[in-house]
Parts: sequence; C-alpha cells; structure tokens
Amino acid sequence: MLRIGICDDVYDARLVLRSALERVLEARHVQGQFWEFSSGEGLLRWLESHVGELDIVFLDMEMGELDGMETARRFRATDPNTLLVLITTEASYAVEGYEVEAAGFLVKESGTLKQHFDALMARLEHKIQEDIVLELPGSLAGIPVPASALLYAEVLNHVMKLCLKSGSYMVRMSLKELISLLPQDGRFFECHRGIVVNLDAVVSLDSQVATLSDGSTLPVSRRRRAELERAFAARSISKIRRELS
Repeated sequence: MLRIGICDDVYDARLVLRSALERVLEARHVQGQFWEFSSGEGLLRWLESHVGELDIVFLDMEMGELDGMETARRFRATDPNTLLVLITTEASYAVEGYEVEAAGFLVKESGTLKQHFDALMARLEHKIQEDIVLELPGSLAGIPVPASALLYAEVLNHVMKLCLKSGSYMVRMSLKELISLLPQDGRFFECHRGIVVNLDAVVSLDSQVATLSDGSTLPVSRRRRAELERAFAARSISKIRRELS
C-alpha cells in the first residue's frame, strides 16, 4: 500500500494527477491510498497530527496565499522523511528543490504528463522500497522499523535476533516469516543457514566472514559464498547507478 498526498488548489488538476497515479500504480500492481488537499495551509494543519503517515506528497508550486515552496519548507521542518515531489510548469524550481530535499519534479506539459510521471515513478520506486516499514511482532509490534534499519537477523534457539542500527531485539518469528516481510530488491541475503544480512550494511567480504558497518562480523557459508559475492556486487552497482541517476 502506497500512501499518497496530493496538494493543489485546483480541483481538476488534482483529479488529473490522481487518475494518472492510479493508472501507473495499477500497471505496477501496487495499491494506493490517497489524501487530497486544496491548500498548503490545509496540508500543514493535517500534518500536525499525522507526521510520517504519507509515503509521498505531490505538491503544486503555484498555489494561493501559501505557495508550494513555502509549504514544502514548513512540511520538511516537521517531517524530514516523507518524499516530496514538486509539481511545476517550469524546471526553474529544480535549484530551490534541493533546499527541501525534493525527491523529484513533475513538469506540467500538455500531452506529456504520463511520460513525465512514468519516468518519475521509476526513479521513486527505489526510494520507496528503501523506506518500507517492517510489520514485526512482539516487543516491536506497532513500532516503525524501516527495512534500512535492519543490519542482520539470526535464528538463535528458535527465537529471532534482529540487529538494528538502534540495538538488538529478540522476537518470536521464523526466518521464513521475516523473509516474507523484507523488500525483494536484492538487499537481503541469507549468508549462512539461519542468518540474513542487509547487503547495504556490508563493508567487506572475505572467504569466510562478512564485516558490517557497525563492526560486527557474520559467518559466510562456503556453499553460499560465490552467490553472496555476486549479490553484493550487483547491489553495489545498483546503488551507484541510483545515486548517479
């Protein structure tokens, strides 16, 4: 489920964008839930009690009393994580967009909205997957745990140890259950029986050990070593390409 906000003071513009979003999401077999706002003020009032509840906000730059850029500044001061996409009639907002860490721009041009949107969604899909929240049981139930925060997971005596950037936690779940919750983007790999590692957290590999960014080390199965090296190389190349795009 992708939670999407659309902020534009023109009803027809919101309708056109929502329809385009629904078509592209359907083609990607992704469900969408939408919130619409007719002003920047309305979006910011809603945000006061709903921080972090949207994945992406599409924000029109040319609105009434409170324009899109000022809305974006105030939004970002309250919510540092939600992806912001700026909607504009010209590309000159690109420079200002860096100030609010805009994830992308959607330029209004008659007849080309779909092409712009398709290209934008292709870029955003990676960022959306990076921030996917894991729905974990036990002591972590109801606590937002982004997949990017998980360094590795290990089965110990029928209990799962989750090593996060914030510390380690024990939860009652199987490795199969955990894997079903993880994003299938090549980021996670079972390096040894009962151990899944986040390849983005790996800083070095040798014949028997994977060293992680927090200094911890994990054993590497001889049977899985070659496949792990290929997966690590593919993930590293993918990250470089995304950073350059």
